[in-house]
Amino acid sequence: MLSIWNALRGDFWGTFGRWQDQRAIWLLGGGIALGLELFSWAFFQTFLGLRPCELCVYIRVSMLGIFLGAMIGAMKPKHIVFKLAGYAVVWWWIIRGLLWNFRLEIENIRAADPNWFSLCGPTPTEFPFGLKLDEWFPAHFRPEAVCGEIGNAWSALGLNMAEWLFFAYAGFIIVVALMGLGGLVQARRKH
Repeated sequence: MLSIWNALRGDFWGTFGRWQDQRAIWLLGGGIALGLELFSWAFFQTFLGLRPCELCVYIRVSMLGIFLGAMIGAMKPKHIVFKLAGYAVVWWWIIRGLLWNFRLEIENIRAADPNWFSLCGPTPTEFPFGLKLDEWFPAHFRPEAVCGEIGNAWSALGLNMAEWLFFAYAGFIIVVALMGLGGLVQARRKH
């Protein structure tokens, strides 16, 4: 830990630029995204019995998309094509997931209103790219609840699931942005 701190103090941008060339960092980021998806299924759905809504399922899909993008980057992290493809996929899924998470938080806020009705039902209208994830992997991707119905059923330290996910997405954004900017600074220094 001390060596990471010293590296960042010595050459902040260069350290992040070097990270993007290391397979381990891509695997770590992908592992975190996959871990969040599996945790949501194992803990919230299986252990606590909280049924996922349409937006919850879409957010799970975004975590798998982040995982997929990280795996693309991890294949050959020093090769510009794999690195850029990995970044593109990761950024696309971070943005999609964050937008779905904002919608979920709005549904959770609206659920406190006694006249509330959700525009998001227990059946997904469409998965990205026409994937039939609810048919292929129903245990993970079949929505069974109305959005906002269970969003406030669980909380930790006063925050619900959607609010905690903002921290997860913020972490992804910060690390991916620093790695990308570090790579640009590193490339500029070479020229």
